[in-house]
Amino acid sequence: MSVVKDDAWYSSRDKRTKEYKEWAALKKKQLEEPTIKGVGDVVEKVTEFTGIKSAVNNWFGEDCGCDERKDSLNELLPFGVTAVNCVDEDDYHYLRQFFARRRTRIDAEQQQRMVDIYNHVYDKKMVSPSSCQGCPKTGFIKAINKLKMYFESTQTQIKSTSDSNEEE
Repeated sequence: MSVVKDDAWYSSRDKRTKEYKEWAALKKKQLEEPTIKGVGDVVEKVTEFTGIKSAVNNWFGEDCGCDERKDSLNELLPFGVTAVNCVDEDDYHYLRQFFARRRTRIDAEQQQRMVDIYNHVYDKKMVSPSSCQGCPKTGFIKAINKLKMYFESTQTQIKSTSDSNEEE
């Protein structure tokens, strides 16, 4: 029987365990990350910093259409693909085990699991490659590398969060 480990599951568990602390740190880091999705967000930050946004709001009112322009600019000129969803706890532990050692080959089951994790985190519809020759063509290797960078950044954030908690 598989147990779904969501917020409700964790609320009934001991908060002092390493597993809980890692999961909480990962979730906190993902929620606190700045969300600069594209050029629209950069333009908004620049106009806020220079005071242009407040001047426009004073002149045209609060609903000047800036949010719509920001969203359309973000859609037209995004900054790469950012994680959309938090990684599940089981997937987090799977990634930790998967990336713990260097691999030159992975089997079909591992491929499918990595594609499932990638699709969940990035909200994509990638399909597992049907053969080794399909890996570069389907972008599977890029997806694995992107997942690895995502996982490493969460590990770094978890470590820095736990270090700062220990100092207090």
